[in-house]
Amino acid sequence: MDKWLSHPTALKVLSVIIALLLWAVVHFDPEKTPATVTSNVDTKAYEAQSVVPIGLDDEFYALVKLEPTVVRVVVEGKRANLLALKDDDIVLNVDVSGLEAGEHTVPLSYKLPKGIELVEMSPTTVTVELVEIQTKLFDLGVITKGTPAKGYITGTPIFANEGNSQVEVTLPKEEMSHVGSVSITLSVEGAEKPIEEKKAKIVVYDTEGKPMEHSVIKPETVAVTLPVTPPFKMLPLQIGFTGSLPEGLSVSAVKPEIEKVAVYGEQKLLDTMESYKGATIDLSKIKGSGTYQVKLEASDGVKLVEPTEVNVELTIVSSETRTISRQIELNGLGEGLSANITSPEGGTASFEVVGAPNVLDALETGDVLLSVDLSGVAPGTYTMNVQASLPRFVQLAGSAEAVLKVTLDITDNSVSTGADPAGADTPEGGGEATAPPAGETAPAGESAEPNESGGEADAGSGAGAGAGAETGDSAANSGEAGNGG
Repeated sequence: MDKWLSHPTALKVLSVIIALLLWAVVHFDPEKTPATVTSNVDTKAYEAQSVVPIGLDDEFYALVKLEPTVVRVVVEGKRANLLALKDDDIVLNVDVSGLEAGEHTVPLSYKLPKGIELVEMSPTTVTVELVEIQTKLFDLGVITKGTPAKGYITGTPIFANEGNSQVEVTLPKEEMSHVGSVSITLSVEGAEKPIEEKKAKIVVYDTEGKPMEHSVIKPETVAVTLPVTPPFKMLPLQIGFTGSLPEGLSVSAVKPEIEKVAVYGEQKLLDTMESYKGATIDLSKIKGSGTYQVKLEASDGVKLVEPTEVNVELTIVSSETRTISRQIELNGLGEGLSANITSPEGGTASFEVVGAPNVLDALETGDVLLSVDLSGVAPGTYTMNVQASLPRFVQLAGSAEAVLKVTLDITDNSVSTGADPAGADTPEGGGEATAPPAGETAPAGESAEPNESGGEADAGSGAGAGAGAETGDSAANSGEAGNGG
């Protein structure tokens, strides 16, 4: 034995054996079986694989609870397949179809790519809770933050969704009654012009003003235009007229397509305005009935009028002449003086007026007034012009000017009986006195201010066609008797 061990060849062989044993000891893994060392199959663990619910009837139910939302998964397969495996390739589902409102424990199902097998899944079930939901339409509001530039105000918002200001809100049925508002928020700090097409997120607020974060909103955002303008006031539109219709024609009716317009300006100015006289029609350019487009002009102090144009329907008919009678009123008589009308008898004047038949038929006693201004007139006998106050589209006939005069005696009640009442003011020889300028400041036939026009003309809202746009001068004053109406 000693000889064999001392042989060089034997020593070499022994050295090789010892080396192999040492290698085997170093590379030996007691946790792996011999089969594992030689196989190409391996395992892979996923610690937080997401759970996806399926089968939810979202028209009637909402999933408000899913526990846990992730699970641990261990899969097995060839190393090549495991290296190519992605997280999305492992699908874990919980099927909630057919479940009613309430809490349920549901088993998990899975889908794996070909060549991959499930080794372990923990846990194998999840807890879900379903609630009954409801969908309702709500009007969309706008919450403004900040203050516009001085003297400016915000108007009504215009939504880009074809003017539709309603949105769908879906919530658990028991929470729907807690909805306070559905709004977007816009900043108007320092704004002096409209905020155009601003896109904003829609938020549902409860009755305490807190956002309801879990609400489902369709659409989620909206584009809105918010007007920022000076203060405005909706005022009745008054149509004015200039010029005269051809002889023999009268205005029977005036009908604007809108009755009110938006007038923008300083608040102090708006507070003084009761109507807007921004539209004028030149009757000399009107040839017959029809619809005419009239521009609305911004008058002094008014910054803007909307709309800027309006269509006005005019009805033109043949004129008629009527005879009417009215009592003459005496105004402005000085203190201590008395007046007696000697002509016409009884102080009642009969005269002819011209206008459309329907306008004349609607005339009432208070629509036509006759008066004489005696302010500053001294005692004496005078023949004076009578002022006629007529509705729009009604004017004196040509012969009425000669008729509308009054003769009256003015006496001083403080003078003793038998004394000359006129004194030095009476012309020598007892002739008829000529009225002083104060008595002739307004020629016969001058009409009063026209009424506002927001619709068809009638006896209480007409004026002579020859009247001024805003003053309502009658045909007797304009020399167009018979042409207006």
